Amino acid sequence: MKLSVLAALKGAALGALLVLAAPAAAEPVYLTTPEGDERLLASKPLSDYIALATYLEYEHIQTFCAPATMAGVLNSLDVERPQPLRIYPFELFTQDSIFTEENQAVKAYAKVEHEGMTLEEIGTFLTNLGVEAEVHYADALDTDALRQIAQDTLADPDARLVVNYTREVIGQIGAGHVSPIGAYHPDSDSLLVLDVAKYKYPPSWLTLDEMLAAMQAVDSGSGLSRGLVVVRRP
Repeated sequence: MKLSVLAALKGAALGALLVLAAPAAAEPVYLTTPEGDERLLASKPLSDYIALATYLEYEHIQTFCAPATMAGVLNSLDVERPQPLRIYPFELFTQDSIFTEENQAVKAYAKVEHEGMTLEEIGTFLTNLGVEAEVHYADALDTDALRQIAQDTLADPDARLVVNYTREVIGQIGAGHVSPIGAYHPDSDSLLVLDVAKYKYPPSWLTLDEMLAAMQAVDSGSGLSRGLVVVRRP
């Protein structure tokens, strides 16, 4: 028994040393840097970036990355919008208005406040709001497949790309997160993440390898890998 305990303690100590010895992930290239700016200027098309930058807002609650992303994406696609009382008679999707009665039945506002949303729930919310939502789990993708999906989606003015990933493997503070993609830069093989947590990070460029690794992490809320949603105006 004593030997077993000693072995366990040695194993735990070794594990801790390996974690400490592991190199920290480098931070992404931010759009606010000269390199980030150069990548944007060299990226085509920029229609998604322009449309999303026009409407994207920061998440009002730290667990509201998905509602903020969905509101911005829907407004950028110019689909039929609701009339929130606070801005009546004008029309706009807001982080509150995506919680229709139908979507509240999928996941209530208070529960999203507490734990955020899974990839499948995001897809269901979007479908209920009148757009097409194609869900892809990252454990079924490789870099080539991700590149093709990104290029095809960004080339379609009626489509947007939403990613569900973890910050833990890309050198940022935090864990699970959701944001839309604004552009693809071929030379660096990177995607521009338009981060809705604007109080934490500006938009960032992630290579496809980094993005795939961040999406392949398991979401504790679903027990499945994270991934992406291709959103299309019907």
